[in-house]
Amino acid sequence: MPFKTPSVTSKYIRSLIPPEPDEDIAAVMRYADEHVCPILLPETAAFLKQIVALARPRKILEIGTSIGYSGMIMLKNSAAELCSVEMDEKCVETAKRFFARAGFKDRARIFIGDACEIVPLLEGEYDFIFLDGPKTRYPVFYPYLKKLLKSGGLLLADNVLFNGMVDGSGERNPKKATIFEGIDRYLRLAFSDADMTSSLLPVGDGLCLSIKK
Repeated sequence: MPFKTPSVTSKYIRSLIPPEPDEDIAAVMRYADEHVCPILLPETAAFLKQIVALARPRKILEIGTSIGYSGMIMLKNSAAELCSVEMDEKCVETAKRFFARAGFKDRARIFIGDACEIVPLLEGEYDFIFLDGPKTRYPVFYPYLKKLLKSGGLLLADNVLFNGMVDGSGERNPKKATIFEGIDRYLRLAFSDADMTSSLLPVGDGLCLSIKK
């Protein structure tokens, strides 16, 4: 469900992606269209499917459940247990309905509340972390997520180019400065961390993939 004007490359990539064959995922996509809920861009969703299938995680942490689209993708493409964090109670109820319908009620757990309060309290180790929560807090989350990530685990952050405002390829809206400056700090933390190997991928609205050594 694209909410941004795609580049020529994005348009071409989307022309290659076939219609979603999985009815459970397609149902979430239809709901997003009908209720104007932002979900992953098509090329981002395609990459998430692939990277989760390759990583084969056993425990996934997601920051930003929304209506369950990305969570559904990760559950469908792995045998993992999903722990997700979301502040919007209406979104949580919607995600829970979709997870239950797909038979994932026992594999998906959602913490309701402010990720800024919940993330520092989380414990355990995760093989895969998908960061798609409040962008201004990305650099604040980073040390906590690094601690939660097991050695060899993957941390994937979405929207790290933020409409070109982070790298300067798009017009920078001063009202969004706290967002693109926060994302820039997150990227510099990830890339300068000797314990992590990071790459910035120009997929969708930008992805940062970090692997813990």
